[in-house]
Amino acid sequence: MNKTQLDNALNFLSNPQGELQIIIYALTNANEDPKKLDIQEEDLPSFKTLFVNSISNMIIEKNDYFVLPLSTADERGKTFYEYDLEIPEKLKLLESVVGNDQLSNFDFRNSKFSDIKSLIIVLADNNNEITLFKNISPIEIIGRAGAFLRKSNQRLERFDEELLRISPKFQAISVNEKIIIIDLPSIERSFGIHDVIIREATTSLEVIERINIVANIESLTELVNDVTFARKLTKVARSSPVLRLNIPNSDIIAFSKSHPLTKKKIRLNTDETQFNLDTRVSKDLFIKILNDDLLTSELTKLYYDTLAKDGIEIEEDDVIEEI
Repeated sequence: MNKTQLDNALNFLSNPQGELQIIIYALTNANEDPKKLDIQEEDLPSFKTLFVNSISNMIIEKNDYFVLPLSTADERGKTFYEYDLEIPEKLKLLESVVGNDQLSNFDFRNSKFSDIKSLIIVLADNNNEITLFKNISPIEIIGRAGAFLRKSNQRLERFDEELLRISPKFQAISVNEKIIIIDLPSIERSFGIHDVIIREATTSLEVIERINIVANIESLTELVNDVTFARKLTKVARSSPVLRLNIPNSDIIAFSKSHPLTKKKIRLNTDETQFNLDTRVSKDLFIKILNDDLLTSELTKLYYDTLAKDGIEIEEDDVIEEI
């Protein structure tokens, strides 16, 4: 899914077919199904407006943003990520609530607001539906500690009940069976995605080990639990152009010996058939080589270290018209 497709999938929110409905579910710290918040009918329109406006501000109006697969995540900004890794259980809940009439209501006899860790918001018309995932921060539960006063006529009285403040920010959205991550750092912390990334990085290490291009493969293994490095490794098995095109080891090594960024920073073994990755810099550069991040302009012959690489479809039959 690209940004245009994402925007198009959200267009129904401003022009719904039939009435736009909203349902809000709570996820508690207990390992149980989502619970529906039983909100008064007359109060629902304000929540619809809150989240429709938030989707517009956070997604639709960001015309300079891109949508990329999460497995290719890097340090770029202005990016939403389509989730394409193993889906954690909490993210699966984004789909499980749609059309599920078996879910019970949030019951104050068994739970309280401070038990709520996150919300799932469903917005739907007659033909479309989306779900939002929203983490609830401690500051959104009012009354967790301390004493509060409220106005009662011309006096103040103690208020002991908890309040739930629902703000417009959300971290992920499910649309057209695609999960789009809006706030990656928040989602990584709360969903166990770090564990998923480490497993994917381990798969990449196995691929690297099979091509036998690193003399001391353990130097990479020891960094798998470093999530920043593991995220870079994740891209290798899934999207490395160098591995996909079966570039020979000899060509990879020859490239490293000639490129100005790598030729003095990556050491080789004695017969120059394998890399000897003995520094963090050399390990990072090795991953850049496999991900084809080190490019040269054919026009200027200048060298670039680039993360963003959009493929170009070559039209073989293009004809240049004479003027």
